[in-house]
Amino acid sequence: MSGRGWLYALLCMVLSGVARAEDVSSVDGGVAEEAPALQTVVTGSRSQERLRETPVATEVITRAEIVASGARDASELLATRPGLVVQQGFSGATLSVQGLAPEYVLVLVDGERVTGKVDGDVDLSRLSLEDIEQVEIVKGASSVMYGSDAVAGVVNFITRRAQRRLGADLKAAYGTLGRLDLDATGETRGDAWGLRLSGGLQRRSAYDLSPSDLGTTGSSLEGYDFSARGDWRGSETLTLEGTASFSHRLQRGVDLGAGSAVFDRATRDRTFASRLSPSWQLGEKVTLRTDVSYGHYERRYLRDQRNASALDSVEDTRDQQARVGAQLDARPGGGHALVVGTEYLGEWLRSDRLDGGRGRRGRGSLYAQDSWTLVESLGLVAMRGGRVDLDSQFGFAVTPRAALKVDPLSWLTLRGGYGWGYRAPSFQDLLIDFENPSVGYTVRGNPDLKPERSRSYSFNLEVRPLRDSMVWAGVFQHSLRDMIAASLQSEGEALRYSYVNIARARVRGGELGVRQALPGRIQVELGYTLTDGTDQDLERALEGQARHRFTAQATWRHRAWGLEALVRGVLTGERPFYPDTNGDGEADPYRASRTVSLDARVAWLMPAGGLQLFVVGSNLTDTGNPTDLPIPPRTLQAGVSTRF
Repeated sequence: MSGRGWLYALLCMVLSGVARAEDVSSVDGGVAEEAPALQTVVTGSRSQERLRETPVATEVITRAEIVASGARDASELLATRPGLVVQQGFSGATLSVQGLAPEYVLVLVDGERVTGKVDGDVDLSRLSLEDIEQVEIVKGASSVMYGSDAVAGVVNFITRRAQRRLGADLKAAYGTLGRLDLDATGETRGDAWGLRLSGGLQRRSAYDLSPSDLGTTGSSLEGYDFSARGDWRGSETLTLEGTASFSHRLQRGVDLGAGSAVFDRATRDRTFASRLSPSWQLGEKVTLRTDVSYGHYERRYLRDQRNASALDSVEDTRDQQARVGAQLDARPGGGHALVVGTEYLGEWLRSDRLDGGRGRRGRGSLYAQDSWTLVESLGLVAMRGGRVDLDSQFGFAVTPRAALKVDPLSWLTLRGGYGWGYRAPSFQDLLIDFENPSVGYTVRGNPDLKPERSRSYSFNLEVRPLRDSMVWAGVFQHSLRDMIAASLQSEGEALRYSYVNIARARVRGGELGVRQALPGRIQVELGYTLTDGTDQDLERALEGQARHRFTAQATWRHRAWGLEALVRGVLTGERPFYPDTNGDGEADPYRASRTVSLDARVAWLMPAGGLQLFVVGSNLTDTGNPTDLPIPPRTLQAGVSTRF
């Protein structure tokens, strides 16, 4: 056995079959996807570069993987990825990265911030996958180029461009909980332009994990969405891209209040987003790109008490966000790449829950990044950069970063990164003024809050001992100060929550993985994540965070028969929680037991007519409870898709 073979065998033994796959080859509609070495990414450096060559560790989910997963929205797609945890709650499906809460994760679509946070978090179930070409995930230290909220990482959903002169795709699926999904896309491409249009319809009944009472655990859903993406090349030097999307979602549920109070709840969400990006080729090696974007989100929350009206309420929220930016990409030669950019972000929020009813602020930024290929034969690339933000409320914030990549051997890649980060307090942290008399508590914001600061580092290695194998390992640490935490105070018989800068936290851990192709067209991916998160002021583990998490996925494809199958599962370890169950102001801690979830998809591409039939099973182990894991119960869905 060669030296590489022995190293591979040893690593597999040490990892005990734990794994993660960054660039898995798969098939979408019978078309082989681009080889990993040729895949391009844009998120880590805000400039296009090849995945294998970037010094910033980037995980990519390709279009083929999206289709094969059977995921119906972004939350389902990311739920089984190593280092990522999707949490279900009142604000929807939110994402935690490397042990940090959702408010530390920046969610982008085509590089633009997603508008419309609820309780400071983005609901991933709002993001349809029908128009997504690729998902890029950058964790930890290397994400500081995006400013506030990118402490834990950045997830960038990149939309699809028109590829065919004239084409269309249709998909329909129906299953348990009355879940109906209809999607249609059409596209056309000319010599210098392309246009892609899509629309979708979703319906689902409410579900209840505690049938002994009148309440519901999960809301019903009725929604639809439309989107468009176009591109145009005006000349050899000028190109123009634009996107626009609109979505409407109506959710209904039943909540239980104090005593015997029962509330019918309805939430209506409407989201509009648009982007226009002209770019100019100023020379053979210089490109100037500008961006103008606008997003609008509105939510109406209605609560109707049965057989009474004293606690009825209607709350309206309107969130607007606009950004203008310019970026210069230059490659002067000698292995040198330079990125310089500036942007201005304006945010406006009107909400019945805010003191004064509204909040607004602006943030101007300047960022730069310098990348050098120091030794081409070793693939040694050094990157340094940083960002300066001037916030209208919090002044200056400086966030430098550095990254290094080296390929000491053709089958070994090492990457390391270090960066500072910060998170400005949200409007909710600063201005919230909310009472919930049915439960007996109030929430008050704190306008004197300071931004949180962080220091993060990561180190990753990839081993490719054989053509169809990859072993991966990494370690990370986030250290936070001036962490914003809820403070509980008693006001007579009522409880009052506010926010203060008192907490410090440290989150560290590691991820291990291996991907292996097996005989019989089977590919296996296994992963393990260790997360050690500590609230250093309270000297306890961070709430809701599992120390151990295992992921597994197996795929099988037989192109001659048109068959493909996927099975994936997640084993999550015990999670600590600190609720105040009796209202005395003291935590009553407990640990949630281990959970196992399992999803599967089987599809058959019919030889005639181009029809594909598929069946998707979600949460087949029926894991979930209304207290600390309110995920949907076991569901099955069957459908058909076709391409013209």
